[in-house]
Amino acid sequence: MTPEREAGSLARAEEQWRSGAGAPFVIADAADDRALGLVNVQLGEEATIAVSVFPEARGRGIAPRALRLAAKWALRDLGLEEVIAEAAADNDASIRAIEKAGFEREGLRGDRVRFSLRLAG
Repeated sequence: MTPEREAGSLARAEEQWRSGAGAPFVIADAADDRALGLVNVQLGEEATIAVSVFPEARGRGIAPRALRLAAKWALRDLGLEEVIAEAAADNDASIRAIEKAGFEREGLRGDRVRFSLRLAG
């Protein structure tokens, strides 16, 4: 990433936190604090969540864990009733990650599969 793109990304993240529009997080390796990806809870008409794991970190179960942790944080700490995740209908890896994170499939919305997670009980 160029320094300009990095600065732009940081500015957008700061604005999301400041405005309350979203809660972006860096997924960091617990052993050495190396960045492994990003997870973002968007707070609009409905709360949505997205994850991106960097190519070198894929296949280690990072996406489901990050999705689960961020969604449960949003439900418990922000008091949200529901968090939504979506994936392209042909993106098997994303669909598996969302399902492993505990989201329930709601169905198709155009060419996207829609999932939701609510706190139990």
